[in-house]
Amino acid sequence: MQLSEDLAYLIGALRDGSVFYNRASRDYTIVWYEKNRRWLEDSIAKRVEKVFGKSTRISEYKPNQFRARFYSMEALKVFKNEFEFVSPQENWGTPKRIRNAEDKVIASYIAGFFDAEGDASKRNYVIGFSQKNRESLEFIREWLDKKGMKTSRIFVADKKSGTLRFCITSRENFRKIVSIIPFEHPIKVRIIDSLLQQT
Repeated sequence: MQLSEDLAYLIGALRDGSVFYNRASRDYTIVWYEKNRRWLEDSIAKRVEKVFGKSTRISEYKPNQFRARFYSMEALKVFKNEFEFVSPQENWGTPKRIRNAEDKVIASYIAGFFDAEGDASKRNYVIGFSQKNRESLEFIREWLDKKGMKTSRIFVADKKSGTLRFCITSRENFRKIVSIIPFEHPIKVRIIDSLLQQT
């Protein structure tokens, strides 16, 4: 399958998702998880329709916890065979096709990754990327560094879960990252906008 910006975004966003075959129901399932339903509707479901021609079911499976699911053997094969998806995700590094992609595709992948697993804090004046897989963070960090951003080292954010993290600070870095990475998550974008306005 052609690696478009939309597909790259979905792959990045799968950092908070899963791909699996449900033997009980015989369904080939792709799912994304998120607290913000609007993001699933606008950024995930619309891309699934565009890339795979499939409709997505969005449901609240826990209070204030949503998931977007669709069923497709073709899509499952794409994510597993072409983009090397494995579970548990701490073993899923950056797919080779993403590594070798052009900048605009990588930027969309990073946007999806951040929208799913990143954070922004006005109080702490920081934008952060978190994930259990070190290599996936190293790839993003090195790519951002090459684009002129100064990033922190990768550190253990949570010893219990093994979650790793790196961040960027400073208005100059915030300006650079939003000029390159097309973030979409409505809450995170609003926080980043407020970071850019702080003095």
